[in-house]
Amino acid sequence: MASQEIAIERLQMAAADGRPENVRYRQDQLQGLHLALRTNASKLCNALSEDTKAPSAEIESEYYLTMETLRHFYDSLDFDKSLKEEYSVTEGKDFATRRSGVGMVIIRPTSHTRLYSIISPLAAALTAGNCVILELQDTLLQIDLVLRDILPPALDVNAFCISRTITDTSILNTTVLVDQTGNAPSAGPVTHLLSSSSTRTVAIVDRTADIQSAAKVIATARFTFGGTSPYAPDLVLVNEYVKKEFFEACSKYATLAFARDSGVKRVSGNQNEASRKAVKEAEDKRQAVSFGSNDFKLVDVLDRNTPLIKMKISGRYLPIATCSGLVDAVFSHEFENPLLAGYFFGDAGSAKYMAQHLPCHVSCLNHIPVQLLVGPAAPITHDPDIKHRYNANMFSVARPQYVERPTGAFTNAEKLLQGVKGISTSRIRALAVKPLKPTGQPSNWALGFFEQGFFVGAGFFLTIVFPILGYTTWIAGRKGLQLAMTLKK
Repeated sequence: MASQEIAIERLQMAAADGRPENVRYRQDQLQGLHLALRTNASKLCNALSEDTKAPSAEIESEYYLTMETLRHFYDSLDFDKSLKEEYSVTEGKDFATRRSGVGMVIIRPTSHTRLYSIISPLAAALTAGNCVILELQDTLLQIDLVLRDILPPALDVNAFCISRTITDTSILNTTVLVDQTGNAPSAGPVTHLLSSSSTRTVAIVDRTADIQSAAKVIATARFTFGGTSPYAPDLVLVNEYVKKEFFEACSKYATLAFARDSGVKRVSGNQNEASRKAVKEAEDKRQAVSFGSNDFKLVDVLDRNTPLIKMKISGRYLPIATCSGLVDAVFSHEFENPLLAGYFFGDAGSAKYMAQHLPCHVSCLNHIPVQLLVGPAAPITHDPDIKHRYNANMFSVARPQYVERPTGAFTNAEKLLQGVKGISTSRIRALAVKPLKPTGQPSNWALGFFEQGFFVGAGFFLTIVFPILGYTTWIAGRKGLQLAMTLKK
């Protein structure tokens, strides 16, 4: 415990003197991190394989995306540009985009794609100029053992350390906590980056969609990486007219995917217990029927009142319910506001309608980005970064520097307050009440809400109801005339 406290104090002192903000220092840290991950590629991938029993394609995909994310952050550092911006104020130019690292960052990683989930925020925090504490418990995960071995030598002891869970509020309240587990209190400091791991992800498949393409990407998203990605669809709403075709396509693509790698079968029983129980209870109550194999299950939801339809799913289960149309899919369900992600499949107009009216932190039309399936849920208190999940701005604060004097309208107020000749209160008032630029729409044709409703109703009456009434009256009159002539004879 004493050694942990000493390590944290060392990081606090380094953060206080601003050492990590030097661009060369940041580049060196990322170089060292990349070298360690590069030279230990086999160890890392073997550890991931032993922990997850996942197929090699998933292991290599996670490692590849991890390295590409690290490369992205390193490439974002431009020493010459940063030096020029730093001294721009000495040349009379504003440095309005200046940002400074928050100082200290704590990373509390999730178990899903653990390598990526650790390295992505670590690289982003180092890029922003921070000291980082990585929380790793004494677990049996092989990937943790490898990272404990390779990370400390790769990074400066004054910028990085590994620790057990930190509960000291004096530390937590002065750092940015990256909590990917979903267990951190929501009432923490607003600077904390908390993953909304329990928020659902929903896919909607309209009758206008390419059913084969939609089924393929949805099945891939749900069944890869053990079905543990927070961005895997927790519920699919399918138009009732294409439900049978969608089920058949999902079953086909899932079966083909598992057949490609027999190693997946070794973990077929590793399903989330809560999801497994919910599916079984729904089946026992005849609220759902499941299809599939030991490797995956497609769950046909028959009753919208089943708790299964409102759950965050983990494991290789794909609940599928039907809807009668776009309005039913978007407005007839109790969704979180916002959902973690929404995937909308249909023609351009239908997909746009669904994405516009269903609040989602991330909306994807007719595709599911593969990089979303790797890594934790993004913190919903920030703009989403679907490529790398984190960015340097999340670990820095704005510290703009201004040296240029105000121009344009601001100079008029400055001159008036300073008593400069030629600027009077009447002149300022005249400028203040100057009309706004016209919209370009003739003002005499502008209609209010109720006027629009009146004209819409009138148009409906004149174009549909009135012709029908006229035609009906003509027919009735003609029949009446024929009847009168008949009686007269």
